[in-house]
Amino acid sequence: EGWDLERRRLLERDGRRMSKTLHLKGCTLFRHRVVSATLSGKPIRITDIRSETDQPGLRDFEASFLRLIDKITNGSQIEINDTGTKLRYKPGILIGGAGLEHDCGKSRGIGWFVEGLLCLLPFTKNPVTITL
Repeated sequence: EGWDLERRRLLERDGRRMSKTLHLKGCTLFRHRVVSATLSGKPIRITDIRSETDQPGLRDFEASFLRLIDKITNGSQIEINDTGTKLRYKPGILIGGAGLEHDCGKSRGIGWFVEGLLCLLPFTKNPVTITL
């Protein structure tokens, strides 16, 4: 009971409940952040994604990785603003599936996508067969 009371105090600030969404800034370790959020089931919000560069926002390979994650999950919610500098990701359930296909594009090697998948695939409800 003492732990619950202390946890409740930590979650409350100024009489309001704090969000359980993890707020992050920048594009550093993007793939790892998405994989960790998916495994933990914790929503994340990433802001200031390359906001200070000449080409702000998500790169095509990062958006492609999000589409890939969406294919092996059920119920994921992905929201990206118009400029691509803000992302909200609420992970779904890892379901897997057979006969999946995904075009990784040419801006990153296939290994970049496989590394992220290898962390997630052991936890899917169904076996996965995917063509990248």
